[in-house]
Amino acid sequence: MSNKRKIVFISYSWDSQEHQEWVLNFAKNLMEKFGIEVILDQFELSAGKDLTHFMESSIIKADKVLIILTPNYKIKAEERKSGVGYETSMITQEIFESPISKVKFIPVLREGNSNTSSPKFLKSKLYHEMSDDSLYLNKVYELSKIIYDKPIIEKPELGEIPDFSKKEYDPIIDIANSITSEEKLNNEINFILESTEGVELFRKETQRLNQLLKEKTELYKNNTQIQFTYESNNRDSTIIHANGYSVSFYWRNAYSNSTRDSVFTIRNWKGYIRIDNSGVFYPGQEPKTVRETKYNFDLEYNKSIVWKQNNKNILTTEEIVQTAFVYLIEEIKKEKEKQFRK
Repeated sequence: MSNKRKIVFISYSWDSQEHQEWVLNFAKNLMEKFGIEVILDQFELSAGKDLTHFMESSIIKADKVLIILTPNYKIKAEERKSGVGYETSMITQEIFESPISKVKFIPVLREGNSNTSSPKFLKSKLYHEMSDDSLYLNKVYELSKIIYDKPIIEKPELGEIPDFSKKEYDPIIDIANSITSEEKLNNEINFILESTEGVELFRKETQRLNQLLKEKTELYKNNTQIQFTYESNNRDSTIIHANGYSVSFYWRNAYSNSTRDSVFTIRNWKGYIRIDNSGVFYPGQEPKTVRETKYNFDLEYNKSIVWKQNNKNILTTEEIVQTAFVYLIEEIKKEKEKQFRK
């Protein structure tokens, strides 16, 4: 694996103005945050330039080709329509001629699913999920590691070669011991969660989350021209807002000796909300809920704290905070860009 700068070509369909802007912002992030040289038609093409030559030379020059999957991309690719159709012919040929171990073409799922958005020639390739904007920063970071041929999860170092003549290295014994070990860890975690210790961990973590929200609000308020604000009842509710958008946080633990049925609810709002002594109220026009997400408090086997949504989406406290501010700034950006010159 090399630290050499990578060159990436982005293949996508001009589905809408919003989609083009997402791709442009995505390309800028790869360049500015991760040092990846991006070849993109929006950067390179202007009147008089040869589109066919651009596509041919770009695919040849690139170390990686990111294919942004949407339902419209699938249609154009399979029906060989427009620039996507021409790129498909080149990509299909190069995939056919390349060794199976070479990873040059990376499908990136932006909309839909594999059946609705992935052309037939990419069906066998795993895609990188980027359809949820609330996870955008984490997903673009993971993708940058893939582009640089770095593993998302580091492999552990190899242990010693076992002496297979000894009974303790019998695979059945090894598997049985592994099950017992994991069961023990799992029971330890459950014991903590079903105790006053777990309740105290929940309390301290929500306090830490609250402090992180406050610190981040001050950081962004002092270093930008956007008026970020924070307020909390110092009990079970906190709100951050900026430019007519808000994110509210509410947490509750049902029992004094267990975290079972603990609730952590995050709501994204279009509108401005406040907290007073009686709870949340709406000054002026009632805001609209854009998204509501409920998390449960949990511990990993290493005892680190995580928040789980339906046992699938698992976030740390830092990621929860980051996701909230990403929502605010993305919505503000969309509103501001409506007034910008094109």
